[in-house]
Amino acid sequence: MISLLISILPNALYLLVLKVLDSFSLARFRLILRNMLFGLMWCTLAFVLTNQACIGLPVSIGNVSLMPLVEEILKGSILAWLIVRHKFRFMAQCLIYGAAVGSGFSLLENLIYFYCFPSMAVGTAIVRGFGCAILHMGCTALFATVLLLVYRKYRNAFGIAISIIPSAAIHFIHNTVMERGLMKPMTVLVLTVIVFIVIFVILFNYGEKKIYEWMDHSIGSDIRTYSAIRSGNFSSTRAGEYLLGVKEQFAPEVFFDMICYVQLFLEIKIEKQSDMLLRQAGFETEESARRHDERNAKKAELSALSRQIGKTGMRVLAPLVKDDI
Repeated sequence: MISLLISILPNALYLLVLKVLDSFSLARFRLILRNMLFGLMWCTLAFVLTNQACIGLPVSIGNVSLMPLVEEILKGSILAWLIVRHKFRFMAQCLIYGAAVGSGFSLLENLIYFYCFPSMAVGTAIVRGFGCAILHMGCTALFATVLLLVYRKYRNAFGIAISIIPSAAIHFIHNTVMERGLMKPMTVLVLTVIVFIVIFVILFNYGEKKIYEWMDHSIGSDIRTYSAIRSGNFSSTRAGEYLLGVKEQFAPEVFFDMICYVQLFLEIKIEKQSDMLLRQAGFETEESARRHDERNAKKAELSALSRQIGKTGMRVLAPLVKDDI
């Protein structure tokens, strides 16, 4: 019984971590459960396909080479469909929903493994349960994240095909190392976690950089965006296009606070840049000192808004409010 509980523990931890990180603001809980159910379904199909396909094949071709490709294609299919239909706009969504599919897949796989080996030792259950969960969750989330980046350039089957390569390669390497006993299972587990952390940090930094570059952060653009918010034409700006893409992911009051945050941030930034230009021109006045005090009060208001918006909302706003004020 302890081994069984350990086998499903990673999936419970996954949901708990999302709740702690406030990710349910960006990804709906029912959609997370739906994608976990898709993972369960794909695991069932993969079990049937790989068992049929591997009949008569050597282990190196079946379990090591064929299964990773089949499993990653199946898990990635629902995510590819969602990305093609523009249901995902942020890497965080790819990470959350991709991990959900992988979580459901690994859950059933671990239960099947436990059914086949009911006397499994606790140590084996830990390595097997966490190793399987991390591998499937990481590979599926990696596919979705890479596809989101690649599909912006290659909007066809080629973009989907090349996006599956990194996750299939990691899955293949993992199976090869485990099958041939090249490393201890616990070492493989630790290395798998490290590899995924490094990859996702690099991808997220790259994705945020690209969004920031797409935004126009010149003072002229800031003034136009600020004026557009005040006049009700926010949707005509790049910042508006960016934020309106996630409007449905947040409660109306939270999204309203996000717009207010951007407006107040731009107001502070424009005033600061204006005062800096006046100082450079030698026009330092008492009015500038008064505005400096007002900006400090507005910054306190920004802090209050950020707490109301939450961690997830602030991560979404990061490309818009990244500059120092």
